[in-house]
Amino acid sequence: MIDKGGMTEVGGVEEAPSLSHAEVNQLWAKFRAGDTILCAKDAHGIALAVDGAAKAYRLVCTKCGISSPWFGTTPSGLVFRVPRANSSRSNGSK
Repeated sequence: MIDKGGMTEVGGVEEAPSLSHAEVNQLWAKFRAGDTILCAKDAHGIALAVDGAAKAYRLVCTKCGISSPWFGTTPSGLVFRVPRANSSRSNGSK
């Protein structure tokens, strides 16, 4: 893992810092209430990314790239998706 000024490189892929589950729950409540949600890091807007096929959402800062984990919604609250540790292993290849 290599830190690149806010971005982290893991296995050759750069990943933005992630929002905690508690932060996502608070931001989602504000978003659902119709409020504009802003990034705590740089006060820019946070956009909602949608994966329609997976029925999942992700909150992403439009400037710094900080993002939430993918999550789904249920009547009892948010359900966070756990990314596969290594997608190449899931299909039997090494």
